[in-house]
Amino acid sequence: MNQTGLFLPQSAIWKVSRETILLLGGPAAAILQIAHPQIALGVSRHSNFREETLGRLHRTLEAVYTVTFSPRAEVEAMERRIRARHAPVQRAEPQRYSAFDPAAQMWVLATLIAVAVECYEAFVGPLTAEECEGYYRDMREFGVCFGLDRNYGPANWAEFAAYYSEMLSGDELCSLPISRELASHIAHPRQPLFLRLGWPASNWATRRFLPSPACEKLGFQRIGAGPVDDAIRDALGLLPPELRYARQYLRAIDSAGQP
Repeated sequence: MNQTGLFLPQSAIWKVSRETILLLGGPAAAILQIAHPQIALGVSRHSNFREETLGRLHRTLEAVYTVTFSPRAEVEAMERRIRARHAPVQRAEPQRYSAFDPAAQMWVLATLIAVAVECYEAFVGPLTAEECEGYYRDMREFGVCFGLDRNYGPANWAEFAAYYSEMLSGDELCSLPISRELASHIAHPRQPLFLRLGWPASNWATRRFLPSPACEKLGFQRIGAGPVDDAIRDALGLLPPELRYARQYLRAIDSAGQP
Protein backbone atom coordinates (compact mmCIF):
# COMPACT_ATOMS: atom_id res chain seq x y z
CA MET A 1 0.00 0.00 0.00
CA ASN A 2 1.20 3.53 -0.67
CA GLN A 3 0.86 6.65 1.44
CA THR A 4 -1.90 8.23 -0.63
CA GLY A 5 -4.27 5.34 -1.25
CA LEU A 6 -5.05 1.71 -0.58
CA PHE A 7 -3.52 0.40 -3.80
CA LEU A 8 -0.36 0.95 -5.82
CA PRO A 9 -0.55 2.30 -9.38
CA GLN A 10 0.92 -1.03 -10.55
CA SER A 11 -1.82 -3.04 -8.84
CA ALA A 12 -4.21 -5.30 -10.72
CA ILE A 13 -7.21 -3.40 -9.38
CA TRP A 14 -5.93 -0.19 -10.97
CA LYS A 15 -5.37 -1.94 -14.29
CA VAL A 16 -8.87 -3.42 -14.38
CA SER A 17 -10.99 -0.74 -12.68
CA ARG A 18 -9.66 2.17 -14.76
CA GLU A 19 -11.50 0.86 -17.85
CA THR A 20 -14.84 2.67 -18.13
CA ILE A 21 -16.04 0.06 -20.62
CA LEU A 22 -16.60 -2.15 -17.59
CA LEU A 23 -19.69 -0.03 -16.91
CA LEU A 24 -21.41 -2.17 -19.53
CA GLY A 25 -21.34 -4.95 -16.96
CA GLY A 26 -23.11 -2.79 -14.38
CA PRO A 27 -26.64 -4.05 -15.11
CA ALA A 28 -25.57 -7.69 -14.92
CA ALA A 29 -23.67 -7.18 -11.65
CA ALA A 30 -26.61 -5.32 -10.12
CA ILE A 31 -29.05 -8.01 -11.19
CA LEU A 32 -26.81 -10.76 -9.82
CA GLN A 33 -26.74 -8.93 -6.51
CA ILE A 34 -30.51 -8.70 -6.15
CA ALA A 35 -30.78 -12.36 -7.18
CA HIS A 36 -29.59 -13.06 -3.62
CA PRO A 37 -32.68 -13.16 -1.37
CA GLN A 38 -31.22 -11.08 1.47
CA ILE A 39 -30.07 -8.36 -0.92
CA ALA A 40 -33.37 -8.37 -2.80
CA LEU A 41 -35.31 -7.87 0.44
CA GLY A 42 -33.01 -5.11 1.61
CA VAL A 43 -33.13 -3.25 -1.68
CA SER A 44 -36.89 -3.57 -2.11
CA ARG A 45 -37.67 -2.38 1.43
CA HIS A 46 -35.03 0.29 1.96
CA SER A 47 -34.53 2.06 -1.36
CA ASN A 48 -36.54 3.75 -4.07
CA PHE A 49 -34.93 1.37 -6.52
CA ARG A 50 -37.66 1.34 -9.16
CA GLU A 51 -37.55 5.11 -9.65
CA GLU A 52 -33.91 5.78 -8.78
CA THR A 53 -31.85 3.41 -10.87
CA LEU A 54 -29.45 6.18 -11.94
CA GLY A 55 -28.94 7.45 -8.40
CA ARG A 56 -28.09 4.00 -7.10
CA LEU A 57 -25.69 3.43 -9.99
CA HIS A 58 -24.00 6.77 -9.35
CA ARG A 59 -23.50 6.01 -5.66
CA THR A 60 -22.09 2.59 -6.43
CA LEU A 61 -19.63 3.96 -8.98
CA GLU A 62 -18.61 6.76 -6.65
CA ALA A 63 -17.83 4.25 -3.92
CA VAL A 64 -15.90 1.92 -6.25
CA TYR A 65 -13.74 4.65 -7.78
CA THR A 66 -13.13 6.42 -4.48
CA VAL A 67 -11.95 3.30 -2.66
CA THR A 68 -9.79 2.22 -5.60
CA PHE A 69 -8.11 5.45 -6.63
CA SER A 70 -8.52 8.13 -3.95
CA PRO A 71 -6.29 9.16 -1.01
CA ARG A 72 -6.86 7.43 2.32
CA ALA A 73 -8.73 10.36 3.85
CA GLU A 74 -11.35 10.19 1.08
CA VAL A 75 -11.51 6.40 1.36
CA GLU A 76 -12.13 6.59 5.11
CA ALA A 77 -14.85 9.20 4.60
CA MET A 78 -16.49 6.94 2.01
CA GLU A 79 -16.33 4.00 4.41
CA ARG A 80 -18.23 6.00 7.03
CA ARG A 81 -20.89 7.04 4.54
CA ILE A 82 -21.35 3.47 3.31
CA ARG A 83 -21.71 2.04 6.80
CA ALA A 84 -24.14 4.78 7.82
CA ARG A 85 -26.23 4.18 4.71
CA HIS A 86 -26.30 0.44 5.35
CA ALA A 87 -27.05 0.65 9.07
CA PRO A 88 -30.89 0.68 8.71
CA VAL A 89 -30.89 -2.15 6.15
CA GLN A 90 -31.65 -5.06 8.44
CA ARG A 91 -34.62 -6.91 9.86
CA ALA A 92 -35.08 -10.14 11.78
CA GLU A 93 -38.73 -10.99 11.03
CA PRO A 94 -40.55 -12.33 9.09
CA GLN A 95 -37.59 -12.83 6.70
CA ARG A 96 -34.14 -12.07 8.02
CA TYR A 97 -31.79 -9.82 6.07
CA SER A 98 -28.91 -7.51 6.91
CA ALA A 99 -26.56 -5.33 4.89
CA PHE A 100 -23.81 -6.52 7.23
CA ASP A 101 -24.40 -10.24 6.74
CA PRO A 102 -21.02 -11.62 5.57
CA ALA A 103 -22.56 -14.10 3.12
CA ALA A 104 -24.51 -11.31 1.43
CA GLN A 105 -21.49 -8.99 1.45
CA MET A 106 -19.34 -11.71 -0.08
CA TRP A 107 -21.87 -12.19 -2.86
CA VAL A 108 -21.97 -8.48 -3.67
CA LEU A 109 -18.19 -8.45 -3.92
CA ALA A 110 -18.25 -11.63 -6.00
CA THR A 111 -20.57 -10.08 -8.58
CA LEU A 112 -18.26 -7.08 -8.97
CA ILE A 113 -15.22 -9.31 -9.40
CA ALA A 114 -16.70 -11.85 -11.80
CA VAL A 115 -18.47 -9.39 -14.08
CA ALA A 116 -15.48 -7.02 -14.19
CA VAL A 117 -13.14 -9.82 -15.23
CA GLU A 118 -15.54 -11.06 -17.91
CA CYS A 119 -16.02 -7.55 -19.32
CA TYR A 120 -12.30 -6.83 -19.26
CA GLU A 121 -11.45 -10.00 -21.12
CA ALA A 122 -14.28 -9.46 -23.61
CA PHE A 123 -13.32 -5.91 -24.56
CA VAL A 124 -9.75 -5.23 -23.42
CA GLY A 125 -7.85 -8.51 -23.42
CA PRO A 126 -7.06 -11.65 -21.43
CA LEU A 127 -5.79 -11.50 -17.87
CA THR A 128 -3.03 -13.83 -16.77
CA ALA A 129 -3.51 -16.21 -13.85
CA GLU A 130 -1.21 -13.97 -11.82
CA GLU A 131 -3.29 -10.90 -12.66
CA CYS A 132 -6.52 -12.66 -11.72
CA GLU A 133 -4.96 -13.67 -8.41
CA GLY A 134 -3.76 -10.12 -7.81
CA TYR A 135 -7.11 -8.63 -8.72
CA TYR A 136 -8.90 -10.98 -6.35
CA ARG A 137 -6.47 -10.15 -3.56
CA ASP A 138 -6.98 -6.41 -4.15
CA MET A 139 -10.74 -6.79 -4.26
CA ARG A 140 -10.73 -8.60 -0.93
CA GLU A 141 -9.02 -5.55 0.53
CA PHE A 142 -11.59 -3.41 -1.27
CA GLY A 143 -14.35 -5.45 0.38
CA VAL A 144 -13.02 -4.61 3.83
CA CYS A 145 -14.08 -1.02 3.20
CA PHE A 146 -17.65 -2.25 2.85
CA GLY A 147 -17.48 -4.19 6.11
CA LEU A 148 -16.48 -7.65 4.86
CA ASP A 149 -13.89 -9.48 6.95
CA ARG A 150 -10.86 -10.11 4.73
CA ASN A 151 -10.64 -13.69 6.03
CA TYR A 152 -14.25 -14.59 5.22
CA GLY A 153 -14.93 -16.70 2.16
CA PRO A 154 -12.63 -17.94 -0.63
CA ALA A 155 -8.93 -17.46 0.08
CA ASN A 156 -7.68 -17.28 -3.51
CA TRP A 157 -8.78 -17.08 -7.13
CA ALA A 158 -9.26 -20.83 -7.57
CA GLU A 159 -11.44 -21.05 -4.46
CA PHE A 160 -13.36 -17.99 -5.62
CA ALA A 161 -14.08 -19.56 -9.02
CA ALA A 162 -15.43 -22.66 -7.31
CA TYR A 163 -17.54 -20.59 -4.90
CA TYR A 164 -18.99 -18.48 -7.72
CA SER A 165 -19.88 -21.56 -9.76
CA GLU A 166 -21.54 -23.19 -6.76
CA MET A 167 -23.60 -20.08 -6.04
CA LEU A 168 -24.82 -19.90 -9.63
CA SER A 169 -25.82 -23.56 -9.72
CA GLY A 170 -27.39 -23.62 -6.25
CA ASP A 171 -30.95 -22.96 -5.12
CA GLU A 172 -30.44 -19.75 -3.12
CA LEU A 173 -30.15 -17.26 -5.97
CA CYS A 174 -33.39 -16.22 -7.70
CA SER A 175 -35.43 -17.92 -4.99
CA LEU A 176 -37.69 -14.89 -4.33
CA PRO A 177 -40.17 -13.45 -6.87
CA ILE A 178 -39.05 -9.91 -5.95
CA SER A 179 -35.68 -10.62 -7.58
CA ARG A 180 -37.29 -11.05 -10.98
CA GLU A 181 -39.25 -7.81 -10.60
CA LEU A 182 -36.18 -5.83 -9.60
CA ALA A 183 -34.14 -7.40 -12.42
CA SER A 184 -36.69 -6.14 -14.94
CA HIS A 185 -36.35 -2.59 -13.60
CA ILE A 186 -32.57 -2.74 -13.91
CA ALA A 187 -32.53 -4.07 -17.47
CA HIS A 188 -35.41 -1.80 -18.57
CA PRO A 189 -35.10 1.39 -16.49
CA ARG A 190 -38.18 3.66 -16.48
CA GLN A 191 -36.55 6.79 -15.13
CA PRO A 192 -34.89 9.09 -16.06
CA LEU A 193 -36.00 9.41 -19.67
CA PHE A 194 -32.55 9.04 -21.26
CA LEU A 195 -32.05 5.72 -19.47
CA ARG A 196 -35.46 4.60 -20.64
CA LEU A 197 -34.52 5.49 -24.21
CA GLY A 198 -31.28 3.58 -23.82
CA TRP A 199 -32.90 0.38 -22.60
CA PRO A 200 -31.89 -1.65 -25.72
CA ALA A 201 -28.24 -1.21 -24.77
CA SER A 202 -28.98 -2.06 -21.15
CA ASN A 203 -30.96 -5.11 -22.23
CA TRP A 204 -28.11 -6.26 -24.48
CA ALA A 205 -25.53 -5.81 -21.74
CA THR A 206 -27.71 -7.70 -19.27
CA ARG A 207 -28.17 -10.66 -21.59
CA ARG A 208 -24.50 -10.63 -22.59
CA PHE A 209 -22.99 -10.71 -19.09
CA LEU A 210 -25.66 -12.22 -16.84
CA PRO A 211 -24.56 -15.86 -16.42
CA SER A 212 -26.70 -18.96 -16.65
CA PRO A 213 -28.79 -20.23 -14.99
CA ALA A 214 -29.55 -16.94 -13.18
CA CYS A 215 -30.12 -15.26 -16.54
CA GLU A 216 -32.91 -17.63 -17.53
CA LYS A 217 -34.41 -17.84 -14.04
CA LEU A 218 -34.83 -14.07 -14.02
CA GLY A 219 -36.58 -13.99 -17.39
CA PHE A 220 -33.75 -13.20 -19.82
CA GLN A 221 -32.27 -15.11 -22.73
CA ARG A 222 -28.50 -15.11 -22.55
CA ILE A 223 -26.43 -14.21 -25.60
CA GLY A 224 -22.77 -15.00 -26.15
CA ALA A 225 -19.85 -13.14 -27.67
CA GLY A 226 -20.42 -11.79 -31.17
CA PRO A 227 -19.83 -8.93 -33.61
CA VAL A 228 -20.81 -6.30 -31.04
CA ASP A 229 -17.93 -7.41 -28.83
CA ASP A 230 -15.53 -7.08 -31.76
CA ALA A 231 -16.79 -3.60 -32.63
CA ILE A 232 -16.47 -2.38 -29.05
CA ARG A 233 -12.97 -3.85 -28.74
CA ASP A 234 -11.84 -2.15 -31.95
CA ALA A 235 -13.33 1.20 -30.94
CA LEU A 236 -11.80 1.01 -27.48
CA GLY A 237 -8.31 0.78 -28.93
CA LEU A 238 -8.85 4.08 -30.74
CA LEU A 239 -9.97 6.10 -27.74
CA PRO A 240 -7.64 8.60 -26.05
CA PRO A 241 -7.03 8.10 -22.31
CA GLU A 242 -9.40 10.96 -21.45
CA LEU A 243 -12.30 9.02 -22.94
CA ARG A 244 -11.20 5.47 -22.20
CA TYR A 245 -10.26 5.68 -18.52
CA ALA A 246 -12.14 6.77 -15.40
CA ARG A 247 -11.45 10.38 -14.42
CA GLN A 248 -10.59 9.28 -10.87
CA TYR A 249 -7.86 7.07 -12.30
CA LEU A 250 -6.48 9.89 -14.45
CA ARG A 251 -6.45 12.19 -11.43
CA ALA A 252 -4.67 9.55 -9.34
CA ILE A 253 -2.07 8.93 -12.06
CA ASP A 254 -1.41 12.64 -12.29
CA SER A 255 -1.05 12.94 -8.50
CA ALA A 256 1.32 9.96 -8.42
CA GLY A 257 3.43 11.41 -11.21
CA GLN A 258 2.98 8.33 -13.39
CA PRO A 259 3.44 8.49 -17.18
